[in-house]
Amino acid sequence: MINSESTRRSKKKSEETLYLASQLASICDVDLKTIHNWCDRNDDPDEPAGLESQRTTGGHLRFTHVAVLRFLTRWGYPIPNELLYDRPHVLLVEPDPAVRARIVSMLHLVRPGDDPLRDTPRAQDITNALGLWSTAHYYLHLVDDACTALVSFGERVGAGAPLDLAVLPVPLHDVDAAQWVRAARQRAGEEPPRVVAITSDASHPVPFTDVARVVARSQLDDLVWILDAEARQLQQRVDERNEAARKGRPRRRVPIAPKEPIFVASQVATIWNVDLKTVHNWVERGDMEAFRTPGRHLRFRRRSLLAFLRRYNMEIPAELSSGAPQVMVVDADEQRAARLRALFQGRFEVVVQPDAVAALAEIGERSAGRGLIDAVVVALPTPAVRDEVWITAIRSHPDTRYSLMVTVGGDAAQKRRCQELGVTATVDPDALEQVVPVLEQALGLVRR
Repeated sequence: MINSESTRRSKKKSEETLYLASQLASICDVDLKTIHNWCDRNDDPDEPAGLESQRTTGGHLRFTHVAVLRFLTRWGYPIPNELLYDRPHVLLVEPDPAVRARIVSMLHLVRPGDDPLRDTPRAQDITNALGLWSTAHYYLHLVDDACTALVSFGERVGAGAPLDLAVLPVPLHDVDAAQWVRAARQRAGEEPPRVVAITSDASHPVPFTDVARVVARSQLDDLVWILDAEARQLQQRVDERNEAARKGRPRRRVPIAPKEPIFVASQVATIWNVDLKTVHNWVERGDMEAFRTPGRHLRFRRRSLLAFLRRYNMEIPAELSSGAPQVMVVDADEQRAARLRALFQGRFEVVVQPDAVAALAEIGERSAGRGLIDAVVVALPTPAVRDEVWITAIRSHPDTRYSLMVTVGGDAAQKRRCQELGVTATVDPDALEQVVPVLEQALGLVRR
């Protein structure tokens, strides 16, 4: 008798996506020669070869989806969204590090590209436990606080790979759970995420409707079969998306955000008219952020280059400029928000969001891909969420932490704490006109 699980895995393997070298170069924003070099990349003789590949009878390279994920994960190269469309995405919020480590073990999670039936997580991965994980049926984004999770949720929507399922402890720390779910569903539009609630006990009330399942914390082991069953149902949604994209039909989802421009070191040197060694020195001193390809070559995100220029009040070249800076005003006071909009008119592109919880998801969505919220002006206190947690969520996410922030209101202690968290400026409500020159200077529109 043929084992059904083996049959399913064999069928899955036979249907796995194969990439041409040119396709992979486009997805990873590198040239074709780099892809060929990656195939030979190996700094450790005890490890497998670099990027695993196959060859056609004509000698052309082909790469499996799993091999590409394994290679990029091994070298810490950012995994492009185009490689993450094959299965549902699950977001799990858990503030307790011990419980997170237990979840990693219980669900047999591995990093993308590893085999959940063969590989085991590294010790440092289990200790940290945060980030992107994978099983045979779904990707799992493990985060430690609900506000950061909502920013990530918005970013996934903007990237065109929306989260299909959210697993939330109830009640949530620092933010109202009902508002969290409402904000997530509003951003997702016609494909809202299903929600699984983890409560202290099975009888604990859930403060939102349309919950898919409720799990008591004492029965956390049930997540194994619950997530597996949910993912199998959600796979049909994923397959319909991909089929619609393949055939060019309109999809009921937010369009994929254009890719953020990635610059090589020689381009950065040309933009600033300096030699290549100077660029490397900036990176080594920590003045300029960069990541490296598996070949150890430097790559720079547009937003990190903008942050470098603005920090040192340097002129922003045309290669990095994308028009007027985008500023989001987060304020439930309609009159004050209207006044800020009037003050910013002509200098910035302004977006107003009265709901501080919904703003987290919107900032994440608008910061996906090429998008960037250049500055956030937020009125304190933020309703339904702690101010410090709200600010930290934006300041810590890899796509939104480049956004400058100005707070309006708050007492002396709050202002001091905001400055410790990296807020650019704190302004009194009766001195709103000060916000304009602060942002103009911080965003590089005027020179010191």
